[in-house]
Amino acid sequence: MSITNDIKTAIYQIYQCICKPITFTESIDSLDKMSEMKLLFKLSLFSFIISIVIVGIVRTILLNFGYPADWFEILLRILLFIAMGIALGIVWNIVKITEEGIALGIAWGIIWGIIWGIIWDITEEGIALGIALGIALGITGSFVERSFVFYSIAGSIKRGITFCTALSIALGIMFGIVPSIVLGIAFLFSYFRFFYILPHMIQYLRVKISEHEPFSLFRNSPIYWDELILVPLPFLSNFLVTLAQANRREGLSEIEFISSSRPFQRKAAFSALTEITIEDLSRFKSIEAIADVSGNVSFLSVSDLSNEFSNVVRKIDDISTNAKRFIDSSSNYNKLRTLTALANDVDKFKKTLIATKGPVGYKFLPVTKTWSQIIEEETNKLTELKQDAYEEIPNPYIFGSPVRPDESRLFVGRQDIIREIESNLANIFQKPTLFLHGRRRVGKSSVLINLPRFLGKRYLSVYIDCQDPRTTESPSSFCYTLSKSTSNSLQDRGFTLEYPLFEVFQKNPFTILGNWFDEIEKTLETEDRLLLLALDEYEKLEESILRGNLSIEILDQLRNIIQHRKHFVVLITGSKELNELELNWSDYLISARTIKLGYLSKDEARTLITNPIDDFSLNYEGGENGEVVNKIIDVTSCQPYLVQALCFDLVNYLNSQHRKEARMDDIDVAIRKVLVSAENYFYYIWDSECSEKEKEILKRLVSNLSLKGDEEEINSLIRRDIIEKLNENFEFKVELMKKWIEKI
Repeated sequence: MSITNDIKTAIYQIYQCICKPITFTESIDSLDKMSEMKLLFKLSLFSFIISIVIVGIVRTILLNFGYPADWFEILLRILLFIAMGIALGIVWNIVKITEEGIALGIAWGIIWGIIWGIIWDITEEGIALGIALGIALGITGSFVERSFVFYSIAGSIKRGITFCTALSIALGIMFGIVPSIVLGIAFLFSYFRFFYILPHMIQYLRVKISEHEPFSLFRNSPIYWDELILVPLPFLSNFLVTLAQANRREGLSEIEFISSSRPFQRKAAFSALTEITIEDLSRFKSIEAIADVSGNVSFLSVSDLSNEFSNVVRKIDDISTNAKRFIDSSSNYNKLRTLTALANDVDKFKKTLIATKGPVGYKFLPVTKTWSQIIEEETNKLTELKQDAYEEIPNPYIFGSPVRPDESRLFVGRQDIIREIESNLANIFQKPTLFLHGRRRVGKSSVLINLPRFLGKRYLSVYIDCQDPRTTESPSSFCYTLSKSTSNSLQDRGFTLEYPLFEVFQKNPFTILGNWFDEIEKTLETEDRLLLLALDEYEKLEESILRGNLSIEILDQLRNIIQHRKHFVVLITGSKELNELELNWSDYLISARTIKLGYLSKDEARTLITNPIDDFSLNYEGGENGEVVNKIIDVTSCQPYLVQALCFDLVNYLNSQHRKEARMDDIDVAIRKVLVSAENYFYYIWDSECSEKEKEILKRLVSNLSLKGDEEEINSLIRRDIIEKLNENFEFKVELMKKWIEKI
């Protein structure tokens, strides 16, 4: 029984070598080199036996048609080509021309041995050579093409035709035109594997015409038989869409299978995903449905999509995020403001689609028209409600998220920081690395995100969020995210530079990134532009390096950019100074110039409190310089996050009371609310930034006890803006922090 099983296993493995080399290679991946060589010789023996049987049967039949057989010569040739297959398998496995070296050796030996054994001496020498060369090189040629597929399917087709033409010319010179034509036909037929089109179409038509179960027919079609079908199978994308319509989960699983395991048919998988996505998006008839878009298209892995498709998915995700903000808005004013932003996003999306080449562009356009109508109807409804009901105080305040460019009125002050960044960039002799340092929640991310509004056209700012897990997951994901963000920023400024696919970064990610940056630098030099790489929360890079997710080469890459790329500038932000971290960042961020980002000035805070937007309908008792406004300034010390948080709670409270003037007792209510709503901010400072000795010092300060001694801890608290020294006395920098500690 075991011998029978061995024979069945060997035959199946030989079939895999010819038609499923990727699967075969994965199945033997755990074998050591010695075991791989044993398997190569074992399968070669079975290939020899199978070749003899097949050739023997065919030549016996041909005997009846008058074609004699020199059995010794035939046996010798089969043995020769099986031996050649063994040699090729060993060589290819060592030098790694292709990952499927053993499979290629087995396939080469058995195909060449069978064809040569059948046709040798029954036709002219040139024609026999043409047929054998055409079929053998055609089938095995697709193995090598598999190594290039992630770069270009079109390139694979061109290489195949070019190679075929060269072979045909060579054979034509040696044996005449007929053998060269025979070779060309045999090569193209086996290289592209055209013979699979008919059975594929039969299975597809059976699904469309009859009521057969589609998945069983699909899994018994050529796409499952052979991994290396180079010819694009007709109607494959329609077949995949039909599967998804029959069973969503299984259909998407088949699309993922085609994308990952049938590289030559990946375009059909992309087309099917496009159709399914459009079909899904077209069903959304409300803002609530649009808000759920990102969840409904979560089956799309952007890293596996074409650049055009991934850009569309990114825009859709942005629109969905704005729709969620609309739903979460607590006032009609915020809802109307969000709808305006949403309408602008959809309009920009529409313009992007018009400029996008191929089906991705024009197929998504009807979706934007439908969404624009939904937004317009919702805007009209809210406008009517606003006229009939109490007009709330608009609540524009944002805390917890960076201030976006479309909320520019809330980006108050920071002109001194912008000017300092500009002056450093303007230095034509030296462009230093910039380190924007500031404590938590002082607006570092807001500065980076709003930089493009203030910098001139010469500067192209690229924002990288190091807190995003996709940035710090691995070296390849870091390089991919960096290239994608750079490409997106350049596209926003009118440049069209596509970034490499995620798969390309799997091997030698820094080499790929460096080569891509070389191309970017040429464009920057031609256009006389500077690229500002803004890495937000740089500490997260160190955390990932220490965890082993990222390698120290990340910092080498940054140093290389700083030292050798004259059109690149690196700007990092963080709440910890360089010398507070474990790694020696100063060694990598050469000549880094620190820019300190502190709290707002009193005038800037006063503007944010009293006039954050046009037509702000909240009034303060005593006016903008009265004690009510001053109370907000005093308890927050102009810390931007806390100013926004307290004002947010104040506006919501006054709206609940249907009042538009804030009094001193309203500020007291808002203070109690903000101690709860901003709990995470206070707790982070207390738990993550303060040592136990520092906590004891803060408790003593709350109780008005002496702080003598503990100079190191006291200086640390002062340096981190938690306490300050005034008139020989220590006080909390922010009174709200003191009030929060009093509660615990």
